[in-house]
Amino acid sequence: MSTDLHTLSGAYAIDALSPAEAEEFEKHLDECPACRDEVRELQSAAARMGAAEATSPPPSLKARVLAAADQQPQLRPKVTPIDVRRSRRWVPRAAGALAAAAILAVAALGGVNWPGDQGRDAPPVAGTEVSQVFDAPDAHIETVRTADGHRLTVATSPESGQMAIKTRTLARLKDHRVYQMWAKHNGRVTSVGIIDDLSAGKVMPIPTYGTTVAITVEPDGGSKKPTNPPIVEMDPQAI
Repeated sequence: MSTDLHTLSGAYAIDALSPAEAEEFEKHLDECPACRDEVRELQSAAARMGAAEATSPPPSLKARVLAAADQQPQLRPKVTPIDVRRSRRWVPRAAGALAAAAILAVAALGGVNWPGDQGRDAPPVAGTEVSQVFDAPDAHIETVRTADGHRLTVATSPESGQMAIKTRTLARLKDHRVYQMWAKHNGRVTSVGIIDDLSAGKVMPIPTYGTTVAITVEPDGGSKKPTNPPIVEMDPQAI
């Protein structure tokens, strides 16, 4: 990826990156506190703007805005280890952040629903529950690697009692197969459910001590018990 990773915080905040770009940027987030702060601020601001006045947008709106943002000139930011946190303001860096700025402007003027929008008639937005766990003040966040070489970002929030997994970096499955999550405790395996939408991720209660969480590839509709070895297995208590 030739794009400066610091420029992708805005696009990442609004889920506008491809799976490969998102996986590369999440690696960068592990080592860049400034980008983590900026992503959190962008997502929070979008949620507040959307909550101000909930109005269902036309289906084509997001595509039009992202297409327009993609045509804007992009400047490489100047980032140094010393001044990036001291001088940073809530102004998205260029490149991918232009998309975020465009979306935020539309939300402010037109009252578009966005993650975090709790409008009475607004449908839930995919990934909102996952973002809430990751943004929790007490969230513990780790990155784990799957057996097929992909990376998953996992967060636990003891205060809310929830665990969330960002799954959009997983490989897209074909041939009527799905990802299924399992809780394993004392040799007993219980289904946690199918991951229906990789872009939305998955939220579940934090399992009890001694319970691990695994993900397998199963036939469409899921299985009563795992039929394949797990592509990843993790201990939520160690996160």
